Amino acid sequence: MRAPAMRMRTLVSLAIVTAAVQTNPAAKAQAAPKIGDTCQLTQTTQVCASLAKTSSRLPSGQFAALALSKTTPTVGLAHGQLSKSAAEQLALANCHAMGANDCQITDSIQDSCIGYATVVTSKGKTLLTFVGFGLSPDRASAALQAIANCNTVSSAQCTLYAAPCARDNPAFSSPIPLPTGAQSGSVDPNWIGAWQLFPYGPSGGRWVMQVGANGTYEVHSEALDGTPSSVGTFVASGGRYTLHALNISYDDSGTYVFRPPGAMAATGKLGTGTWIRIARDDE
Repeated sequence: MRAPAMRMRTLVSLAIVTAAVQTNPAAKAQAAPKIGDTCQLTQTTQVCASLAKTSSRLPSGQFAALALSKTTPTVGLAHGQLSKSAAEQLALANCHAMGANDCQITDSIQDSCIGYATVVTSKGKTLLTFVGFGLSPDRASAALQAIANCNTVSSAQCTLYAAPCARDNPAFSSPIPLPTGAQSGSVDPNWIGAWQLFPYGPSGGRWVMQVGANGTYEVHSEALDGTPSSVGTFVASGGRYTLHALNISYDDSGTYVFRPPGAMAATGKLGTGTWIRIARDDE
């Protein structure tokens, strides 16, 4: 019974894609949408700290929701909520907190994931915003659906910007799947896999980074610092690395030293930090 319902909601999302094409000659181009997915946007530090003490992967029965502004590239996300109503209210609140006053719920779902992809193009003085959504129990599948649905209505390549899952801890921004399509063979094999960094010490929470053999990366924060999740391309060879984010405006480059069996000291624009290996892709 659940599969037909999910298929229907995906078709509804695709209808919203077509209706969401906005024309606003006075609008200014924006490189990336504003994503509201930080606990501190609408919750106190004490509440967020309490949520952070629970598991990063919550039990089944949780809800996620996504709210979208009708006229601006502004999105509010919610995940790890105990009811559909709570998820929708939080998504709307996060969307409003990012500065939009015309937010509406596009999707809410239980024990599954919502993918959101978009691209902004121009036609003369008119900006066109194309949006695609995907719904799936699997984060990567929801992401691929969102990109495919967006590409269906846009002649330009769409980018994935969010893929919250219902069971994600609401204290932290949701991870984003590794991008597809990057060239392989551009990453030092020592980098491939998952890593953790404790930028504020062991008790201050961690950042988690995944590096793929196809030259891509994903970073998300499990610290209460408001750091947005990011994905993009990653090149590392001969002790030097270059990182380019696709979903936010961020670039970094620097040096690294691999310290067997599982430590990577990297120095870039934020200083020097030592990443500790969590797992390799083949483990």
